[in-house]
Amino acid sequence: MKYLFGAEGTAELARLNAGTALFAFDFDGTLAPIEPRPEEARVPADVTQRLQALTQLAPVAVISGRRRADLVERLPATVRYLVGNHGNEGSPLAIDTAAMLSACEGWRAQLSACLAADPRGASVLFEDKSLSLSLHYRQARDREGVAAWLQECVDRLAPKPHVIAGKLSLNLMPPGAVTKFDALAAIAAAERADAVLFVGDDDNDEIVFARAPRHWLTVRVELQRGSRARYFLHQQSGVATLLDHLVRSRTALANQQGGEA
Repeated sequence: MKYLFGAEGTAELARLNAGTALFAFDFDGTLAPIEPRPEEARVPADVTQRLQALTQLAPVAVISGRRRADLVERLPATVRYLVGNHGNEGSPLAIDTAAMLSACEGWRAQLSACLAADPRGASVLFEDKSLSLSLHYRQARDREGVAAWLQECVDRLAPKPHVIAGKLSLNLMPPGAVTKFDALAAIAAAERADAVLFVGDDDNDEIVFARAPRHWLTVRVELQRGSRARYFLHQQSGVATLLDHLVRSRTALANQQGGEA
């Protein structure tokens, strides 16, 4: 990975103005700082302001593991595509939500029994997102031990989930669920975008980084060895700087096009 605001990254950002661009962002750890408990996450005012400004200049998508209703409550900016549950709520794709709901309902009972049967379950935050489930172990003292034990619980689930690792969490996706990449690709097609910027911070964003076409600009928040993103930002606060850069460049482009009309 290379630093986004180096020479190559800056040139790539400039090329986003050459055609129809789509700007997409993860939520937790990207637009909002990571908090000890998911319900405490909030988007800083400066990020909200810049994101709202960008929505007036180009199509914007936020794609998160959170429920879409949760995103609506936490994101004051009005974005064109607000996509929840790792791409399974709010995208242009047709999703078999009935089958996903049924799988998650069965998992809830199985996991509740597993968590209640072991003292380690008290350190696990169980997040029910209807179309997916998340198990957070950030508050566990022995994180590695709890993570291994949780994986054993998950391995016994039926039907077998697709597990997406997060920052001190396990995200359980039902059979037939789409990915963040699938959702983003569908949005790009709907917008006829010939350039896509995607910014994320977590292992579940690596699905997008790994599958992104070469002409997409992928950015990971914080340098992570082994990441498939092409560029990185040093920390989450750098997202505000990136948004500021995008707003300035898109405003300049709009002014230029207005002058040529």
